[in-house]
Amino acid sequence: MRSPALALLFFAGVLLPSGIGEAHPGALAEDPVPFDSSRNVMSFSQILEPALKSVVLIEVSVNSGSGGFTPHASGSGVIIDAQRGLILTNAHVVADGAKFRVQILDGRWLDAELVGSDTPSDIALLHAIGQHLPEVKLADSDAARVGDLVFAVGYPLGLDQTLTIGVISGLGRSSGGAGLDDFIQTDAAINSGNSGGALLDSQGRLVGINTLILSKSGGNIGIGFSVPSRVAMQVANQLAEFGEVRRGAIGVVLDHVSEAASSAAGINSWDGALVVSVEAGSPAQAAGLKPGDIITAYNGRHVKSASGLRTWIGVSQAGTPLEITYKRGRAEETVATVKAEPLKPPLVSGLSSLGVFIRPIQPADKLPEDVKGMIVRELLPGSLGALSGLMVGDVIVAVNNEFAATQQVCDRLASESRGPVRLLVYRAGALRPIIIQS
Repeated sequence: MRSPALALLFFAGVLLPSGIGEAHPGALAEDPVPFDSSRNVMSFSQILEPALKSVVLIEVSVNSGSGGFTPHASGSGVIIDAQRGLILTNAHVVADGAKFRVQILDGRWLDAELVGSDTPSDIALLHAIGQHLPEVKLADSDAARVGDLVFAVGYPLGLDQTLTIGVISGLGRSSGGAGLDDFIQTDAAINSGNSGGALLDSQGRLVGINTLILSKSGGNIGIGFSVPSRVAMQVANQLAEFGEVRRGAIGVVLDHVSEAASSAAGINSWDGALVVSVEAGSPAQAAGLKPGDIITAYNGRHVKSASGLRTWIGVSQAGTPLEITYKRGRAEETVATVKAEPLKPPLVSGLSSLGVFIRPIQPADKLPEDVKGMIVRELLPGSLGALSGLMVGDVIVAVNNEFAATQQVCDRLASESRGPVRLLVYRAGALRPIIIQS
């Protein structure tokens, strides 16, 4: 979304369910180096041209107060289903809108309506009616690798459609507080107005939806984030069917696989997701999962990280049977079917009421032995905790001058506070006080 004071563009495995779109498996082109012999230059223009036509400008208008509408902001979007006129964009692009228009690359303006929006994933779906609409092809974002060539396409900074080039810099990234915890990171230039635009692979297929940048100045510094296409399409299909995302949960707390856990399982890789706890009476408990299990695959797809698995489960529709493959100790892998149940609203108490979510220290954190406490794993954007200067990765050593090494103690001490919540945190080798004004 275009905004003059934007520092963060948030204002900047499983098979795809049948419905919207179809993933095209990766394949090397016959000529891996695109070369235009007529001009004697290397060029991706012919490969990307069909995809560029599918990226649209979105105009967002608000009620003027006199029965009319006033253009308020703009962003980008991608046509994912030409027949049904479905356009994928960011939730923050359309957040304040009362009326929407989209402009196709050929110059046509089309009225659009909001089908649904999902803030945690920052994905929204628009519907527009038009003839001969273009449509993007889909890539399987699970197959993406660090170093893959990518192109960011959108309408940044008041300009016409703009293309930038870069590589995938990281996978399974967290933005430090956004609802999604499985971003694709790229160094392709992304600026305000690129929100909702396409991240394309070198074959012109959609691998992600550009959603935010990390920048103190508001301009691109080579750290941009995109929602993986697989996640975006999972959300889009639910928005198209229900107008909302009906999230599923299986009743586990997950964390990264520590060195100790991988050694106990007799594996050399730290891939997977470690089960920290299992909720009593949950689908996970019914399926036989226990703390210490390492989940290695989800619906037949390799699990790289806990963040990725949390995202996959979160966008799975409630009631959907999920195939979980896990390893317990040095035993052979076990496959269990877990039926996701509706996600329960979180209990808002203690630190969570301040937008602060914590976890125990794990050996893989490699902290000094004398550092005890709870690690900040997530901060809700705009929350009191986020505004206090607290950072993801901080170790909360004490709450209100009392040592706090468990979730229960931290929450109790925060809940009992009748004024500001005073924290002592360990960060980068030093202890520092942080006050959360409640």
